Amino acid sequence: MSPRRIARVLGLIGGVAIGAIVIVTVWVVRHRTTEQTLVSAAGLLPNALLHARNFHWTQMKGGESQWVLTARDASYSADKTTISLTDARVAMIAKDGKQTSLAAPTASLSLDGNHVNRAQLNGGVVVHYGDYVLTTDQAVFKPDEDRIDAPGAVKIQGQGLTVTGTGMTGHPKAEIFELLKEVSTQIVPANKAGAAKVS
Repeated sequence: MSPRRIARVLGLIGGVAIGAIVIVTVWVVRHRTTEQTLVSAAGLLPNALLHARNFHWTQMKGGESQWVLTARDASYSADKTTISLTDARVAMIAKDGKQTSLAAPTASLSLDGNHVNRAQLNGGVVVHYGDYVLTTDQAVFKPDEDRIDAPGAVKIQGQGLTVTGTGMTGHPKAEIFELLKEVSTQIVPANKAGAAKVS
């Protein structure tokens, strides 16, 4: 074989090798870029299946809306059993037609399929019911039981009353809230001439 043919064969082998390297490199880069783009676009977090902004969830039962949940951000767990929320708000209508709303900086929802059966609210919980406002550090809301429990200090204000206590259980739709211990009530008369305190 002449030196010229050997050079051509070596050149051909080199060209094929370079072509293969280029193809593999392009494939790896494109594959990696797609994966990174998906992670960036979805805002995936470690151990999270999906991240969503401007989250909205309506819980239905028997064709009727039980409550509506919104949040600035939501991250689903990889096993699809929990959702972590930022700036969470829950709204529901009480039996008398008044709207009850709950708000918390952070919340963790426990899921059973597409059904929320428990919400852990943290970072300062605020519940609005008509003219009354309830505040506490943390609370657990169980929508199926129409039940909210708070273990710590609770304050309820509205219509000339300020009631404080430790520990609370309540039923927002049934409009029943009960402070469990260390209950103190302050009544502010309508004319604001003075205040009476009842313990």
